[in-house]
Amino acid sequence: MSKILLKNGRVMDPESSQDEVADILIEDDKIAEIGQIEPEDGMNVIDVTGKIVIPGIIDLHAHLRDMDQSDAETIETGTKAARKGGITTVFCMPNTSPPLDCMENIKKYIELIKDARVDVHIVGAITHKLKGERLGELDVYLDFGIKMITDDGFDVEDEQLLEEAYKKAKNRGLIIMTHSEIHEIAPDGVVNEGKISEKLGVPGQPNEKEWKAIERGIRLATKVGARAHFTHISTKESVELIRQAKQESNLITCDATPHHFSLTENEILESGSQAKVNPPLRTEEDRLALIEGLKDGTIDAIATDHAPHTESNKTDDLKTSAFGISGFETSLPATLTELHFNQNMDLIDVISLMTIKPAKLLNIPVGRLQPGFAADITVIDLEQEKAVDKTQFISKGKNTPFHGKTLKSWPIMTITKGFVFKI
Repeated sequence: MSKILLKNGRVMDPESSQDEVADILIEDDKIAEIGQIEPEDGMNVIDVTGKIVIPGIIDLHAHLRDMDQSDAETIETGTKAARKGGITTVFCMPNTSPPLDCMENIKKYIELIKDARVDVHIVGAITHKLKGERLGELDVYLDFGIKMITDDGFDVEDEQLLEEAYKKAKNRGLIIMTHSEIHEIAPDGVVNEGKISEKLGVPGQPNEKEWKAIERGIRLATKVGARAHFTHISTKESVELIRQAKQESNLITCDATPHHFSLTENEILESGSQAKVNPPLRTEEDRLALIEGLKDGTIDAIATDHAPHTESNKTDDLKTSAFGISGFETSLPATLTELHFNQNMDLIDVISLMTIKPAKLLNIPVGRLQPGFAADITVIDLEQEKAVDKTQFISKGKNTPFHGKTLKSWPIMTITKGFVFKI
């Protein structure tokens, strides 16, 4: 039996509210004990004095590519990048090629993720080939432990089909994750509609493109009694709609990304297509609304929407460049820099949005630092400050608007599956 002893770290477990200097004993891949522990012969003793020890981060929205998209990312590069970013659990989106919409394709992907460096959960497609015309093989998803379905990258435009999906999801205990946009509203929009789109002379996306889809999703989910999760919300109206819905129903949840609550549409002027993402970066008013939603509990979790692309797909032309940001390796410092240091959120509250809250949302037994649970652990140097260097990314996707920006509080170690990875 392998034994790892983390000594003298500031152990922070949001579920139990523990926040104190303590030791953690890991036996094989489980937490055996937390407290004041004397080292014994044969233990791998790691001194983490002055460092923050938290549950491994859970990312409920990421794109791992592979298969026909292996030029942009593979399971190996993606999960190594996640581990480097302090992430130990990843939910991968189904818009792979081929898509994760049927038993055959899901079986192929399960083979690929067997050797992943972190735990990977598959999110199934709502519709066949994500075309929004007929449902995917929802009946087989439960056989593979799938907990959530989405057509991420698209919204299901057919309201009757979407209602049918909610009904089937309810009957099978599945959560529908919604990428919220009404396609017919500004279908060619590439950035936020406003001063930046006007200045650059490119089509913009108005806020209503998102919030009208969320309004529809809330209406259908509550009508059916199914769970709806609205991912990467970006507008002040979306926050308010979800805030109101939560007062009447416990079926509605949502997440936000570090880039949406850290950056605004102005970033397009500095980073160009590296800041092109869908939904687009919005105004300062929208950004502050997201932060308020994170503070008051309207927003349930933080997710990366890690979307790696090849350099050729991230051209200088905003109109033709792909949407997406490579987020695994900047998520933690970007979040702590903005929410803890700039916005004065309590550290344990920020950590909860990346650990126990997504764990409970998805009903998975991780996100905790407690005896008997998996030893998925991230160690942070809260004071480490450095500039983002995308050339050092493990991910194949070097597409990031954070390149060159100084961020604070970086992960320095990840423990998962019984292995210690020092960053």
